[in-house]
Amino acid sequence: MPNDRPETPGVATRAVLFTAIGFLVFIAISLVFLRVYYSEEIRQTIFVPPTPFAKPQLQTNDVADLARLQAEQRDKLSRFTWVDRERGIATIPIDEAMNRIVARGANAYAPIELNISANRPIGANGGKSR
Repeated sequence: MPNDRPETPGVATRAVLFTAIGFLVFIAISLVFLRVYYSEEIRQTIFVPPTPFAKPQLQTNDVADLARLQAEQRDKLSRFTWVDRERGIATIPIDEAMNRIVARGANAYAPIELNISANRPIGANGGKSR
């Protein structure tokens, strides 16, 4: 075999090596430049004292806020109000609603039929209460 030498690589090894070395030299020069620049520009440590967060102002009196919320909820549950007057939809006090359900007896959970002329719900027993 006259030619026992290995095949030459398809990559120019010198070009890759010089490129890698050039890149590393560029990084080193950049780091040195940044170090010199920062040491010249920033001569002393800049200290900004931390500022404390302001206290939340959402609730200043938890007990009074809770009492007010519960009073508003009790008021909503204990009065008649219109939801949609034109369509005849209103809310009734919770006690009144429970009394109406109890009055329906065995048909308490039957669907409510709407009497359109009077705009009042009629129970499954024809609106008659016991």
